[in-house]
Amino acid sequence: MSRALVAYYSWTGRTRQIAQVIAAELGADVEPISETRARKGWIAYVRSAWEVLREKVVALRKPEKDPSQYDLIVLGTPVWAGRMSSPMRAYILEQRAKFRRVALFCTEGGANGEKALAQVASLCGKIPAATLVVTERDFASGADRPKVLSFTKALK
Repeated sequence: MSRALVAYYSWTGRTRQIAQVIAAELGADVEPISETRARKGWIAYVRSAWEVLREKVVALRKPEKDPSQYDLIVLGTPVWAGRMSSPMRAYILEQRAKFRRVALFCTEGGANGEKALAQVASLCGKIPAATLVVTERDFASGADRPKVLSFTKALK
């Protein structure tokens, strides 16, 4: 397997859970995407929806890993209002020139995961090697693990 990096944003921890399993399966390095401003309380939900609907770019802390040093970048985002999270948008805009090959995953409570991943792919300017949508229902039923294993198998 070529060198891989799993870069993800997680607010509630669900996306982080999936990112960690993917990284373990691929033997990949991990880059949590971190904002300079915290998301706390009910107002954060409103702010998050507003940011994605307006395609706002939020301020991020400097990444520790350089994507240009990896053959594959696996990008993971929660779905907010049917779109990729604003921190993922900011990360892609900052780093996309360094991406060689991408794979994409998202976590969602509702719907529109495929739409959000299409948005990520478009912003990256790359056709993804594989995609994965994990729903809240998948977590509840235990279907998340087999889906992740299928996704990582496609990348090996």
